Amino acid sequence: MRDYSDPEAERRLRAVAHTQGFANWLGFDIVAVGNGRAELSLDVRPDLLQHHGFVHGGIIATLADVASAWCAASVAGDVVTSSFNMHYVAPAKGQRLIVRASVIKAGRRQASVEAKVWIDTAGEERLCGASMASIAILGAAVEAA
Repeated sequence: MRDYSDPEAERRLRAVAHTQGFANWLGFDIVAVGNGRAELSLDVRPDLLQHHGFVHGGIIATLADVASAWCAASVAGDVVTSSFNMHYVAPAKGQRLIVRASVIKAGRRQASVEAKVWIDTAGEERLCGASMASIAILGAAVEAA
């Protein structure tokens, strides 16, 4: 558990994640969520690779997007991504993706969030992507149906 972890935010977001088919298929792990930060990880598997053997950019972007929204949700309630920009800085070839996102600034209607995606290869992390997102704040936290 990370020092910023918020058990209530994690419980709520885990419940919401189980209602999302794509998130369930992807199979990422929630390492910690709370207080404007989130860390997720995903074991690399063959169906996530592109033709050069690297993790597909869409998977990297999805992980960054989810972590960005969740870290914003931990301080702002119900949210959706309104703008997202991904930069790939190195091929992602390794065993596990790790994304760490943090809120830069949260206002009444929008939060600005940065995320960095790392590829873990034999215990060594290497930066493979970075993103900036604008997250629209919709209101109170939503419980899963």
